[in-house]
Amino acid sequence: MFDIVRLGPGDRGLILTMQERIYAALPEKTVFERSSGEFIEYCLDGGGLCYASLRHGVPVGYRMVYFPRGREFNLAKEVPLPSHEWDRVAHWDTTAVQPEWRGHGLGGLMNARALADLAGTGTRHVFATSSPCNPYGVKPLVTAGLRPVRLVRKFGGHLRFLLYRPFPAGWGADSPRGEEKAVALSAITELEAAFRDGWVGAEVVIDEAGARLRMRRAPLPF
Repeated sequence: MFDIVRLGPGDRGLILTMQERIYAALPEKTVFERSSGEFIEYCLDGGGLCYASLRHGVPVGYRMVYFPRGREFNLAKEVPLPSHEWDRVAHWDTTAVQPEWRGHGLGGLMNARALADLAGTGTRHVFATSSPCNPYGVKPLVTAGLRPVRLVRKFGGHLRFLLYRPFPAGWGADSPRGEEKAVALSAITELEAAFRDGWVGAEVVIDEAGARLRMRRAPLPF
């Protein structure tokens, strides 16, 4: 039904066009951070990995992965990852799908392709950010093996989950005591306290009661 294709240096306009259409349709625009043309070019031209979801050859969504390397913007600086590891970081950057095609699992399809292609790049640490106001954005990241580990202010002061995944192995075993709790994504003070106390997110649950982060105790693996 959908094809996931790798994009290259000539596809800046394709991403910019989709980005603006998707942004214009959002009722809450603070959950989506638009990328500059320069940033998109960097990712397309070897500084990352970029993909499009095609429906009968027509692009309906995109995913960008960013390699910070020596650039200033590196989410690893938000956690105590040793600086000699910063060049081994990848950002799971923007995923966006046109409104009429949401709910078809495109985020998961693009994540799976990008994770497969990440092998061989030297990446050992994957970071991402996502708004707690957008549980449908957080959930596919957690499904891809990233876990919310902090709340941070980024992109003009907007509140974001900071998510992390070791690569390629993923997270190790959780606390042998099996401690677990669920916290509403809207309960910011409680989430901040839980992160400070050594809890990380393990699953996003969305139902008629709202959106909750199922949390477990698990230390950062560095």
